Amino acid sequence: MKKITILAATLLMMAMTAQAQEIEKLLSKYSNDERFTYVSLNADLITSGLSFIDSKLNNIDKIVKDELLKIKGLKVLTLESKLASEKKLTEQVITELNNIIKKDSNSEAFLETRSQGNETKIYATSEGLLIVNKEPKELSIVFLSGELSRKSIKEFISNISKQNKKQF
Repeated sequence: MKKITILAATLLMMAMTAQAQEIEKLLSKYSNDERFTYVSLNADLITSGLSFIDSKLNNIDKIVKDELLKIKGLKVLTLESKLASEKKLTEQVITELNNIIKKDSNSEAFLETRSQGNETKIYATSEGLLIVNKEPKELSIVFLSGELSRKSIKEFISNISKQNKKQF
């Protein structure tokens, strides 16, 4: 019985890692395509930026700061769709991304908005937070990789909401 439990846990971890690798593969696939703009930040640059922001804003809320420190990487992929062929490419990328999300049994949609041709979706995935924004002439994909659990993402969003309510 112990062996089966260990095997199941190992397979689950491999599946979760593979899922993150699928998102990374998709971003990497298009990162060198000249039709896309690609930005990648590693954990060191994120931590340095956070320290700078913290010093300028007189201490970021500790919970927010702790959540931000869990981010190990940030990748942004953007396509401006000016031509019909680029609009087809946008749909192809979205289809590939949707297939990856559907395969990830741990993914959860946190936000979905649609308005006047604009769509934004935020997902918690096995290995981070995925934000997809589609506008009539632009597609942007933002992937925050790291140890961001659903619980920590919900707490992070909740704390930001509370801070915004205090301001108004």
